[in-house]
Amino acid sequence: MMLVFPVANGILPRPHGGRINGVFLFEQGGQLLNHIGVGRDVLVCPWVDEAQALYPVGVVARLLDLGVQKAADAAGNELTVLMAVLEGRGHARWHTLRTAGPLVVSPDTEPMALKSMRKEYPVISGAGWLPAGGYTEFRADSDIPVTIYGTDLESGREVSISANVGGLVTQEQAHTVEHGIIRALTTYGLCTPRTLLGSMAKETKELKHSVEMGFRLTMPEIIGRTRTGACGNPLTSLAQFYLAREFVDNVAAGKSFDQSLVDARRKAMSQLTGDLNLTAQRGVRALQGLKKGMAHDDTPLKIDISKKLISRFPLEPWE
Repeated sequence: MMLVFPVANGILPRPHGGRINGVFLFEQGGQLLNHIGVGRDVLVCPWVDEAQALYPVGVVARLLDLGVQKAADAAGNELTVLMAVLEGRGHARWHTLRTAGPLVVSPDTEPMALKSMRKEYPVISGAGWLPAGGYTEFRADSDIPVTIYGTDLESGREVSISANVGGLVTQEQAHTVEHGIIRALTTYGLCTPRTLLGSMAKETKELKHSVEMGFRLTMPEIIGRTRTGACGNPLTSLAQFYLAREFVDNVAAGKSFDQSLVDARRKAMSQLTGDLNLTAQRGVRALQGLKKGMAHDDTPLKIDISKKLISRFPLEPWE
């Protein structure tokens, strides 16, 4: 029987000796870890908030140290928290879950050697690091480097993974792949062909929604923002630039804060549509903004292309 413990945001210890420090509210997981005790192994798996479900693949981690402490929240209220040190042992997956009192256990966990699996089923591991962003370069159809950067959870240093995806996808598709990998790693702690395709679809849906709502509400500041952060692209960059410039000019002209913001938003949206030649037609503007303004492509990729894309990246930043 293996104890299974959920974590948020795909934060997992690096397998094979990596350590992370976690802070848990005593009422939200801390009490459970305290009950498990030092020296025990647990399978730490990402909790996928969108699906309200536990992802079946995670990292087996040993509880090296536990300590109850007092802390204060933003409002100054005293909280009881548990400080935990987790050491990664290796990737594993569960097949079935059972409850044993307050604990969740799996009777049939299976170790996963991700590196040796990559030829048949390529993946990218998000364990031990937290992706923060990325960028896509376009040099030629056959030369499109994609880089994902982030932070090593143990050392705090910046790490990255990169691959040349030229010849497999277009520049716009590569930009969407970049976003999809970041979303998959931060959500599931693992980027697989299927989580990549699902994450790309969610990213493009949210980007189109941000364009539509930005036009509808006259709020250029929300264009290009998704659950994974802000997308770097001409439309988003110009929206931020025009809004900031017009707002400063309005305040300098003696307008009130509120009026300065309202007028700046209107002027910025007008400049955006004019400079990028975007339509204001509802329904069409979202797709046009995604493809023309943001350089994204929402065309679904085939699963075999997804596998080839992932196989070009290293398994983890330390390779």
